[in-house]
Amino acid sequence: MAPPTSAGPSAPATTAPPIGLAPDPSGYVFIETKSGKTRCQISRREVGCEAEFANSPIQDGEPANGVNVTSDGQLRWVVGNLGDIPAVTLDYQIYHAQGWTIDAASAGTRFTSDRTGHGMFVSIDNVYSF
Repeated sequence: MAPPTSAGPSAPATTAPPIGLAPDPSGYVFIETKSGKTRCQISRREVGCEAEFANSPIQDGEPANGVNVTSDGQLRWVVGNLGDIPAVTLDYQIYHAQGWTIDAASAGTRFTSDRTGHGMFVSIDNVYSF
């Protein structure tokens, strides 16, 4: 019986550069998660997302359906509607828009300000700033 052969050393993992998303004329990038459950608008100063969050706080007598984070990490819950935005649907990849790195994954989406390192993680079940 011949001994098992090795396929040789595995190739190092390569990391693709982030996919750039261009802003509209007003300076916003609009995205939707692959699941379709979360939509967001991204500007240089902040990211705002809307979804039917499982554990959002009550704002103005209603469960908040929106959350905003500034580039310095200040998180604020809101009640609102982004309306009919021209959203780009993200795949599970890394994107770049308006000075933010967006890491879209099946567990949720992480927005990090390239300038400050602050941002937020958003999923239906969990939202936090850092």
